[in-house]
Amino acid sequence: MVELHDLATRFFELRAQYWQAADAGQPTGRLFQELTALGRRLLAVLDRPGGGAPGPVRTSDIAGVLLDAYGREPTTHQGRALTYRQVKEHWAQAEEVTPHAAPDHLRNFLADRAQYELQEGRVSEALALVDQATRLPEGPSRPQPGTPPAPYGDLRVLRAEALYRLYDAETALEVLAPLERELAAVLPDGPIDAGDPVAMRPLAAHLARGGTGPATAARMLQASTVYFRLLDVKAGALRDTGRPEEAEQAYLRGMPLYTASGLPEAGLLQLARCALDRGAVAEAHRRLDLAAPLFEDEDAHAADRSSMRAQLRSVRGAAYCRMRAEAARLSKADGWWEQALHWCDRGARHTAGHPDDSLAAGLHAERARTHRHRADRAGAARAYHEMALALDRVLRVPLGHRFDTLHLRFRRPLLDEALAFAVETGDARLGAVVTDLLKARAFAARLSLARSDARSGSDTSSDITGQDTRTGADHAAFAELTERIADAERHGSPKEADRIRVERAELLTRIRATDPRWHLIRDDPPFDPDRLTRFLASYGTAAPGSNPGRCVALSLYERPDGILALLARPDGTLDTGVRRLEKGTLDALEAHRRALHENGARLDFWGRHGIGLADLIPPAFADEIADSGTCLLSPHGRLHALPWTVVRHHDRHVIRGTALGIVPNLSCVPLLDHRPDGPVRATLLGVDQQPDGEPLPEVSRAVHRLSRFLGEHRLRQEPVTGRHATAATLRGLLNSGPPVHGRTDVLQIITHGLPAPDAPFGAGVQMADDLLETGEVLMSRMCFQEVLLIACGTGLRATADRSGGHGALAGPAPRTPHPLELAGDVANALVHAFHEAGAGFVLASPFPMWSRAAIHHSSRWIYHRCRGSAPLEAARRAAVELLDTDDSPEQTDKWAGLTAYGAR
Repeated sequence: MVELHDLATRFFELRAQYWQAADAGQPTGRLFQELTALGRRLLAVLDRPGGGAPGPVRTSDIAGVLLDAYGREPTTHQGRALTYRQVKEHWAQAEEVTPHAAPDHLRNFLADRAQYELQEGRVSEALALVDQATRLPEGPSRPQPGTPPAPYGDLRVLRAEALYRLYDAETALEVLAPLERELAAVLPDGPIDAGDPVAMRPLAAHLARGGTGPATAARMLQASTVYFRLLDVKAGALRDTGRPEEAEQAYLRGMPLYTASGLPEAGLLQLARCALDRGAVAEAHRRLDLAAPLFEDEDAHAADRSSMRAQLRSVRGAAYCRMRAEAARLSKADGWWEQALHWCDRGARHTAGHPDDSLAAGLHAERARTHRHRADRAGAARAYHEMALALDRVLRVPLGHRFDTLHLRFRRPLLDEALAFAVETGDARLGAVVTDLLKARAFAARLSLARSDARSGSDTSSDITGQDTRTGADHAAFAELTERIADAERHGSPKEADRIRVERAELLTRIRATDPRWHLIRDDPPFDPDRLTRFLASYGTAAPGSNPGRCVALSLYERPDGILALLARPDGTLDTGVRRLEKGTLDALEAHRRALHENGARLDFWGRHGIGLADLIPPAFADEIADSGTCLLSPHGRLHALPWTVVRHHDRHVIRGTALGIVPNLSCVPLLDHRPDGPVRATLLGVDQQPDGEPLPEVSRAVHRLSRFLGEHRLRQEPVTGRHATAATLRGLLNSGPPVHGRTDVLQIITHGLPAPDAPFGAGVQMADDLLETGEVLMSRMCFQEVLLIACGTGLRATADRSGGHGALAGPAPRTPHPLELAGDVANALVHAFHEAGAGFVLASPFPMWSRAAIHHSSRWIYHRCRGSAPLEAARRAAVELLDTDDSPEQTDKWAGLTAYGAR
């Protein structure tokens, strides 16, 4: 016991010294090492037999002190002295202590971690930590004298801040509303300013009363701290929801806490931001002048590396410079542009020391606007390009439909500004980068992850091994929910099945957003024009069997004034142009939309309406495409629903001379590069009888004919039809990966497709016993590199989420789910799920088609593929054969939707 007493005495002395140094902004590294080493030694003593006898020190006390120190220590490093990997190792060391901690201590530690991740810009990780802390059981924990209380207050404030930082300001306000009511009940006159003697009188009365008075006073002070923090987050959310006056009032109410905590500059920056938002430039200048000593007098603060003021200077210095630049531009004073560029340069130094992509994007935008005023187009282009890359890094990891959509909506004005400049100046490279961020960026990121070798990399094992158990549990939970959906439908409970589908969609979103490999591809560029043109240049020689002639890439983007087209060539050049749409073209697009909505038969848009490729893009671009051997095409918006296989130019089908491959955006092209490897091995799956008993005899006949043509040496396994063509059979095929070297596995599925335009994970294919949905494909890894989806609507994208947006990382769903109109041209069709599962090429259709014509097309595709044609060329040859038979719209209507999705 003497040893324990001496160790404990020294331990608590070190704790006091550590916190004194940290709060004073002094170096803490040595004290932290001594404190944690002694704490671990104490835990070892207490864990020995008889070491945990009743006494003044418990293991939970020691663990609580250690976790508090682990939570504080990363913030004592100025800027980013700690790398991401060092921070991960730091938290891993702290995790070794957590088994000894009481729930309250662990909750505070997770709150500290969440706050640090927020500060470092890793908002999704912060939100996940808040969820973890919220799920901890409530339990008593003995207060420790001298231990600082949880400095960030109620977890709901942290959750709301994370949601607000993820551009979900409305949900943040919903989270804060009940907490604000609770705080108002304790503090009916608002938060108490500890520096105001008049405001402190009620607390003095409680302290003098004795009994429960001191506890009441302590609770009121803690509630005030939380209340002030709530006001700060609420003000930001109010500003983002278009209520600047209310936001300013909230910031003004929070100013006493900023001042009392020694950080008045934090409040002054917020008030300056509000003033700039409403055009009050003089007031903004006044607020910024008051904050200037902290951010501009660097020599006076050089010795302070770790105090809260040092942290504020490091974290918000770039924001101060950005506002200075904006205020200079808005003032239009003599020489304002020199001042603006000066502040942009100073801000860049801040972001170099403490990277913050959101602030960097704002600085680049100010720099671009200043260069535009000076007619420096080259300087503006460079700044806009850097701005676009910074905006992409803000939310590189896709977090699901809700957060991805809200993020793009929030950033859209800046991206539209850059795109308008690109169009005005004819800057094709800038236009390509920006439009790629506005089109299917989340899919490109997921595809990059799926195609990476990260899981087998030597530097990933430590991150991934620790999450294998959780990942396995998530996959098991997903499978269980899938079984429950099927069980509910078997028992005639469609509402229960739909409810479980929403739960499963949220689980899928969480699994995909928290994949442990995401941080390994944080530097994956959104679009590299040089990488694309190198791919185009090597296209003909990289894989045999392609159509002769050069390969070009065409990206389309719908704008109010027409369609922006960008053409990339193998010689490294890129060109851009805008095609204004004639009234007849607009009417035809609307008529096609109605035909799709009404399941009409007039689906050959080009033949039915007399529209050609040159009606949608600059005629010179159309000529180049018609003269090329292959075109990789990225549509946009309603253009996805056009039957591109039968597009015409000069009244001739383009497919007769040019192979067409549809891609979500240009950055996906190299990722979808599928080079046929060895002989074709096919798996044929045909559903020739639906669950309702409807027979489909043409399916079984087609499978029989194809199996005879292929023979045993080209069949991967026996064809599957009849009662064997179940959802379980297809699941087994989907989980057959990875691809086998030395051969190309092809999967053909002939069945009915069920699109779901209002449920991104809900579209699927009907098997003999059940529906297999998009979400299940996304969870798979298959060996099949080429897939033929002979089913209607498998290329149709969901444009909305009617279930509430799957805010899986946001905690409980809102009380009244609101439909979410998806932004960003989301690539969420079943065809894209097969791409993620491993397919480089998919043959599918975005709308209905006649089964006999579609089966014939796919059969001819298999014939040409086995004869050595590359996938896109096999699709071209099959389409040309059908056109040679009858190219009238009455016939092409039946199969026009069949589209080749892929780059090879």
